[in-house]
Amino acid sequence: MDNETKIWGAITVVALCALLVLLGQEYGGLFDSESSNTDEMIVLSSTADDPDPLSNECVTHEMNLGRHDHSVLSIFINGNERQIPENMGINTEVCNEQGGNMHTVHTHDATGKLHIETEANVDMPLGVFFDIWGVHFNETGIFDYRVSNTHELIMTVDGVTNTEFDDYLLVDGKEIVIIFQARS
Repeated sequence: MDNETKIWGAITVVALCALLVLLGQEYGGLFDSESSNTDEMIVLSSTADDPDPLSNECVTHEMNLGRHDHSVLSIFINGNERQIPENMGINTEVCNEQGGNMHTVHTHDATGKLHIETEANVDMPLGVFFDIWGVHFNETGIFDYRVSNTHELIMTVDGVTNTEFDDYLLVDGKEIVIIFQARS
């Protein structure tokens, strides 16, 4: 290899590494920002790996329900609304009795309306819905997006900042908004 080829090869490698670091920062820390080795990816832990026991409980409409409430959830990632899946928590591997069983928190459509239905009148943390969905959510981030020196996670309930995140107890009629965005 001649020297010019080696120089351009080195420039290409450095540029690709810089691009990967920038992409990691843009999407909330896919790389360990405290490590001097930018090739070392960190494994993102997920709250869905250790689900709340309530996420494995099932109900049917034939039951006498101790609780049947609704909240509305909206999620925005870097300015783009993330749709809440319809029928999330209905007819899953856990709750699937002839398509009629539902998890204690579920959706019927893609409007973000959460149905909280339990046999007993129990407190239901918001994190249970994310456990049922199988995705990460707590104060460290949402989905694969993590809070970092460049990005923040904000949650509001009826327009008021709330820092309980996954521990927030769902209340009938409340509007919950979760925003992951670049810090201002």
